[in-house]
Amino acid sequence: MALSLPDPTFDTESTRRLYPNLALLEGFPYLVTRVVPAMYHVILLPATASELELVLLARTQWRANRLETCLVTGGERAWFISADGRDELAQTPPRGGTLVTGLLKPTRMWADTAELQARQGRLDALVATHRRKGGYLLGDLTKGGREATADEVGRLAGAGPEGRPRGLECCPTCGEWRGRCLDPSPTFVCKVMTVHCGCQNDNRCAAYYYNANDGQIWHVPGFSGVRHRGRGPIRGGDDERRKSTR
Repeated sequence: MALSLPDPTFDTESTRRLYPNLALLEGFPYLVTRVVPAMYHVILLPATASELELVLLARTQWRANRLETCLVTGGERAWFISADGRDELAQTPPRGGTLVTGLLKPTRMWADTAELQARQGRLDALVATHRRKGGYLLGDLTKGGREATADEVGRLAGAGPEGRPRGLECCPTCGEWRGRCLDPSPTFVCKVMTVHCGCQNDNRCAAYYYNANDGQIWHVPGFSGVRHRGRGPIRGGDDERRKSTR
């Protein structure tokens, strides 16, 4: 079980009852990236950095991954950044879930101090302990869908002129399909799905897309892309040297 607040999947009463019983990762400060609802990626941050510096690091990491991100600086202090970039300060850091580390690159490097090494060692041991328990992770089995209203069923039922689900349009930039439609799969009857084209998939990892070849909507979970590598992180020393040579 994992819970990251603010979380719309839990009502207030059940959240208050469940939250204290889930494990909280110590070793502040750190960044948590919610790859999928039950999988959290952790990046440890330098303890000597100011809160302003840490918030800027969190923002930079969010821009790189475009996934839900949380800066945790204490047991009751967390700065959440939603997938669409909205900020919210809370007293409820993410708890529980499957923790991973070392899969997402940090956007900036910092001094590898003895204190940071000690925290990383404890985190690595915790991750290894959970891995030995076995099991597996699933993506979003609902594909992000929800029950259609009567109005949506009336507007979106059936196929459009090109045989595609009504509500989808072809992106003029990338040529892929996007929009909201009823899922054509018999498993998801009367479920409204949001379909993204390549232009809307900022992190090139998690995706809900329409496959024109088989006529189905597919979900690719975020953890499928954790080995993806983009541009390298900025190193403070290298950055300063570049400035001094200008």
